[in-house]
Amino acid sequence: MDAYENSTSWTQYRDILKTRFGIVIARTPEEIWRTVRGHEVHIDVWAPEGAAKGTMILVHGGGGNGRVLAPQADLAASLGWRVLAPDLPGYGLTRPAPGYRGDYDKWPAIVAQLADETDGPVVLMGLSAGGMTAVFAAEAARTVDGVIVTTLLDAGDPAMLMRAARWRWLGALSLLGFALMPWLIDRLWLPLWLATPMRAMSSDVQMNDYFARDPLLGRLWVRLGFFRTLHARKAKRLSPGCPLLLVHPGADAWTPTELSLRVFERIEGQKTFVELSNGSHLPLERPAFDELQASISRFLEGVAGGGG
Repeated sequence: MDAYENSTSWTQYRDILKTRFGIVIARTPEEIWRTVRGHEVHIDVWAPEGAAKGTMILVHGGGGNGRVLAPQADLAASLGWRVLAPDLPGYGLTRPAPGYRGDYDKWPAIVAQLADETDGPVVLMGLSAGGMTAVFAAEAARTVDGVIVTTLLDAGDPAMLMRAARWRWLGALSLLGFALMPWLIDRLWLPLWLATPMRAMSSDVQMNDYFARDPLLGRLWVRLGFFRTLHARKAKRLSPGCPLLLVHPGADAWTPTELSLRVFERIEGQKTFVELSNGSHLPLERPAFDELQASISRFLEGVAGGGG
């Protein structure tokens, strides 16, 4: 597959958004590839009408890709923002650099470089594991004007990693392998549906089935080295250096709110916490979806107006 447009992966997702959640994606992004740190990174570029107020960079998690964040991209573009939604290495349509073994640290480094190469105000938005990636990237980038996250999961905490795994025994076994046989772990591959609880993505059975079965999502094979290096990146004291908004789904069966709040409390600087009325890990249910979109709109308006 060379592009998302007209692919089964995209058309099925777009149709489920419309029929199950009443979410219609009005725009079509331009699909480009950009060489970043040796990786041929696939990026969806969502253009606003007229001059852009700034750029939002969307950061997917360990069970998705840039196109999954189309509802947030479509909203930001409608508000006058240019949106970049990259597929990070090992996921989606990005072609990893030769020899890449799943090193998670490349994720925030790539996002930070994209931010540094962008003119005007920049806001990062991360969903799922993309939340911590966005915070790490903001710390590494020269200038980021704001960060929005739906989840803050410290995978460096063994208890949190076990909670995020599909089964706790699998998380415990992985931790043992990370400690005793990293050289072997880095050579192994697993399909995402086996490594993570993909059917906890949504409260909707049809959406969960899509995530579990799609070849670019649940059926995607990923290196265990990604999860080992994700665990090795500890989230201790954090300071993204810009306003942070945590908008957490209120009914997230994968990563409950209290897990994110543990990390949120350790973040220094200007920060705001909002819990949605409901909403699963990918908050498409109403009223959570409308509340999330409203929170994003207010935040972007504040950044564009210079108020943070």
